Amino acid sequence: MTATGSAVAERAELGALLELCSLPHVGPARMRALLDGASAQEAIAKLCRGRSDSLGALLVCPGVTGVLVGSWRAALTAAHERAASNGCPVGVDRLAAHEQAGVWLEIPTGGETGEVWKADPEPPALLFGRGAQLYAATRRVGIVGTRRCSAYGRTVAQQLGEGLAAAGVTVVSGLASGIDGIAQRAALDAGGLVIGVVGSGLDHVYPASNRSLWVDIAQRGTLLSEYPLGTPALRWRFPARNRIVAALCDVLVVVESAESGGSLYTVDAAAERGRPVMAVPGPITSDVSMGTNRLLAEGCPPVCDVGDILLALGWSELESAPSGALLELPMPESPLDRTVLDELGPASRTADELVLRTGAGLAEVAASLGRLELSGWAAETAGWWERTR
Repeated sequence: MTATGSAVAERAELGALLELCSLPHVGPARMRALLDGASAQEAIAKLCRGRSDSLGALLVCPGVTGVLVGSWRAALTAAHERAASNGCPVGVDRLAAHEQAGVWLEIPTGGETGEVWKADPEPPALLFGRGAQLYAATRRVGIVGTRRCSAYGRTVAQQLGEGLAAAGVTVVSGLASGIDGIAQRAALDAGGLVIGVVGSGLDHVYPASNRSLWVDIAQRGTLLSEYPLGTPALRWRFPARNRIVAALCDVLVVVESAESGGSLYTVDAAAERGRPVMAVPGPITSDVSMGTNRLLAEGCPPVCDVGDILLALGWSELESAPSGALLELPMPESPLDRTVLDELGPASRTADELVLRTGAGLAEVAASLGRLELSGWAAETAGWWERTR
């Protein structure tokens, strides 16, 4: 086959994959069952023929009914008619629409990071991206954690993001609110590389509060999904998204996590793929550190500074890398500031409580809290103050 013929064949297969991904109610597991070792074009032909003996893997897939298969067959028949009228293979019109929208598509096993996906137990059938292509040569660290993070967690996520960016390490996360978005924003603002993996089409921003981060990652990093444009964010898509985060990273770091939640789905996915998992220690009184402290108790290495992560990546000369220590701040000079700091950790307090506990006046405590906030020792959320270090 000539180079031109090969390119045409590859584009036809890419279009067929996109057509399958665009079927209603198709997720990663159903896509694997639809393909069942065949090419996308073969899978479409099989589905259109409708012979039950050729759809064995699909028909035993949870939630797949005869009615659903019938709706897919009707959609693919319509796609064939549309393609015939346009004089192009099935799905190529959808492919052109994605490209016009600035979205690139990649069959993972054939791309730059193909070795990652060839060994993966649940590889995505197709990846959709905005921004830079994925490159195998870069070192990648996943940073995940709770959406309801503490001030301590926010500080740690920011410092890890900045430190990894300074070391030339790509930060991978799910672009969720909380720890994920904070680490990615910090890395991006420090001039680092960021991969944001999302659980919807690249035109459905979720959460809406991270819209500016989506835009910036698409322009200065890589925004990645396994879903075509127009796919909404649904709850079940986020655990599926987390396996891609786990697959792409060389090391996974959990900053804060409750005893259950999305972060621990990512931990399970990382363990299944043989990726090292590290955890940031937190106060034993903090609900959002129960999951991370449990990981430490189970044997995950602790992260006390960026250097710990770089060691896990195989850095042999840490003097050439940023130390990134999380607790290297000079203690406050004011005796009142030190007293207020002692009263803050590990519990959150209001200014009124601090007045009662320190014996100082409200104005003095307010001034002290302002100094501690400016120096990075304390943070306030909805009237509650907490120690960040």
